[in-house]
Amino acid sequence: MPRAPEPEVMDDLVEVRAYREADFSEVNGALAELLIRLAGWRGRAVDLGTGPAGIALELCARAPGWRVVAVDASKAMLVEARREIRQAGLAGAIELLLADAIRTEAPSAGFDLVFSNSLLHHLSDPWSFWAEAWRLARPGGWIAIQDLFRPSSAAAARKIVRRHAGSDSALLRKLFYRSLLAAYRPEEVEEQLRFAGLRGLHVKKISDRHLLVAGKKKA
Repeated sequence: MPRAPEPEVMDDLVEVRAYREADFSEVNGALAELLIRLAGWRGRAVDLGTGPAGIALELCARAPGWRVVAVDASKAMLVEARREIRQAGLAGAIELLLADAIRTEAPSAGFDLVFSNSLLHHLSDPWSFWAEAWRLARPGGWIAIQDLFRPSSAAAARKIVRRHAGSDSALLRKLFYRSLLAAYRPEEVEEQLRFAGLRGLHVKKISDRHLLVAGKKKA
């Protein structure tokens, strides 16, 4: 099934609010636990495409030693993120940055951990994203990128939506289906890494809909 791209920036207010109100706690919590296992209990991290900052919040709640720069190109998303951060009492741990994830202008090689969730499938230029993630990681730092992967067919995508979002609103089901069709296949991600010249990052399916790209930046 060919890829069907979707908008790179989610700034429609109705979609942003629906996304914030959705329950992603299981996925967010699992990724936060994985990040801690990989990179430890403290350090400086950057979250590319943070959305409402769900992963950053879960990470800092579990491991208060982390400080996160949370990046998103959507002003509307960052408004929601700021509200969530205030409510969680984590304003001192998470700094918001309005920027394109492929051109953050953050200092290079400064982060112990570079992570992202469900951003890659939005991007038409994934090679620049990988280059930026690599630039931001310090030598010996971790890169951990989670995203959806594209099913083999539209019917398979609809089945995944029913399985994991069957009780969600019609809008959330539509957004989920659209994202599945826009996602990259694992072999496509591997080709992106080869093209970008990045070694040490490994692609693995970790669920029926998620893949993980993870590894250390060689010193």
